[in-house]
Amino acid sequence: MWYSKQLRQVRRARQAARAQQHQLLALELEGIVALTLHSATQAVTVPVERAAGAQVVDTLREALCDRRQALKTEARQLRQDWQESETRQVRKGQTRPDQPPASDDSAA
Repeated sequence: MWYSKQLRQVRRARQAARAQQHQLLALELEGIVALTLHSATQAVTVPVERAAGAQVVDTLREALCDRRQALKTEARQLRQDWQESETRQVRKGQTRPDQPPASDDSAA
């Protein structure tokens, strides 16, 4: 089903963001000495001071936290949509126009 596939993808993305947060913490504890930036065609490595590295880590940590929160909200919305969809399908199944009401069958 579409909803379950989407939820799996969101869960994986949340797990990846959590793993990145843990890696970031380990790097910060060890001390960042350089940053490497990548584009589609180039990469550049820039040496940084420990204080500058800590500022970068703080910014990245905040961005990852925001990402995880957005993914959590998306998962909540997907679950709600899925539940509403299931409820609508059940209602449609109960009121089929091609089937007579149960009371008519018992009177015959």
